[in-house]
Amino acid sequence: MKTVAAAAGVSLATVSHTLNDTAYVSPILRERVLKAIRRLNYRPNAMARGLRTKRSKTVGIIIPDISDPFFHPIVRGAEDVLLHEGYTLLVGNSDSDVKKEELYYNTFLLKQVDGILDIVSPSERTPEFLLQHNPETTPIVYLDRFHRGLRGDMVLLDDVDTSRRAVAHLIERGHQRIATITGPLILHNARRRLEGYRRALLESGIPVDEKLIREGAFDQPSGYEHAKALLGLSPRPTAILVCNALMTIGALHATFDLGVSCPREIALVSFSDMELFDLVRPSVTAFKQPVYELGAKAAEILVDRLKGKLRAPFRRITLKSELVPRESSQAVRKSKMLAAAE
Repeated sequence: MKTVAAAAGVSLATVSHTLNDTAYVSPILRERVLKAIRRLNYRPNAMARGLRTKRSKTVGIIIPDISDPFFHPIVRGAEDVLLHEGYTLLVGNSDSDVKKEELYYNTFLLKQVDGILDIVSPSERTPEFLLQHNPETTPIVYLDRFHRGLRGDMVLLDDVDTSRRAVAHLIERGHQRIATITGPLILHNARRRLEGYRRALLESGIPVDEKLIREGAFDQPSGYEHAKALLGLSPRPTAILVCNALMTIGALHATFDLGVSCPREIALVSFSDMELFDLVRPSVTAFKQPVYELGAKAAEILVDRLKGKLRAPFRRITLKSELVPRESSQAVRKSKMLAAAE
């Protein structure tokens, strides 16, 4: 900075204020500083600046599976907000492994990130390292998944209402024998989606048949295997609610391999949407989750915490989804209803 100041013919304070935007610098002096910076190829020492300001201007986000398209818009939404606020986003992929999640969590703290966004890995118990986290030292926002005892802000999707509306959509089209492929029931959001499924059936006076409930793993292979098992039942279900997009792709493959026509013989509704579902035939009825907004809102809350705009208590925000009706959930035929009843 001293070299830049000498080259620009300004004071050290002017260089500092230009770089950090901490005080007014006239346009003429600012341009002289910037020209000197470009000519000298100067790069500020981020570590030194962080030690002085106690801010690294970085935020870490931990996601369960970087290959799952569901998480891509979440990261993008968070990144867009953070970049606008002058923060850089660091991404850690936990592979839904608590130990790996803890590794990234500790790495982010060692790198002195200003805050953390976390989609918690599935676990029977709330991870101990998160129970011990001090959000007053490093603010943290949890996305999409809930664990008991967590201290921090949360932005969640309305899992119960979305699955309830999905089943109600099928019931309105004449379906009575409706199956579901859930996510891992150790996850709070998977249990909530199953709760919405049960609630919709009971509200319509349809008994819950436990044989029609299959626990998947939120991946394509489990969607395939559980759809095959459901299609092998006698009588088979007339419709299936599949509780995420990857499992829906697996379920579609199962219908193709078994020669079961969708939607003529089996209707499908996906809990979450993806671009592919509008391109395949039949196109897939799905709920458009506000996943970009999920990441953006979480980042906004985190930035507000860092700026001191938000104080206790922690915030808990729930976002609504939107039904996108397509070909895979057409109304059931009368002959099909009679066959299912038999």
